[in-house]
Amino acid sequence: MKKKIITIVVSILVIIAIACYIYVLSGTKKAETLMWEYLETKGYAIEEIDNIHVRHSFLNIILSYNEWIIKVQYADEPNAIYSYAIKDGQIRENGISGNVNKEELKHIH
Repeated sequence: MKKKIITIVVSILVIIAIACYIYVLSGTKKAETLMWEYLETKGYAIEEIDNIHVRHSFLNIILSYNEWIIKVQYADEPNAIYSYAIKDGQIRENGISGNVNKEELKHIH
C-alpha cells in the first residue's frame, strides 16, 4: 500500500514538472514573438537587435510581480540592457541597466 501511494505521488509530481516545463517553453516562445512584434512596430530591424532574453518566474506570480521579464540588448548600445515585461498581453518598458549615461541612451520610447 505504501509503495503504491509513493508511486502515485511521484507520478503526479513528474506530470506537474513536465506541465510546468511545457508552459515555460511555449510561453517563452510566445513572449519572444510578442517582443519581436513590438520592436517591429517601433521600427527596428533584426540586425539592430543583438540579443533578446526571456525569463519566467513562478515566484513572481505568487508575489504579484510580472511573470515574464524580457531583456533586450541593441547592437548599437551593447553596454545597456533594456528590460521589458508583459502585462495584460502587452509589452511594457520596465527599465534600463548597464554601464551607460542616461543622456546617451538611444532606445527610450
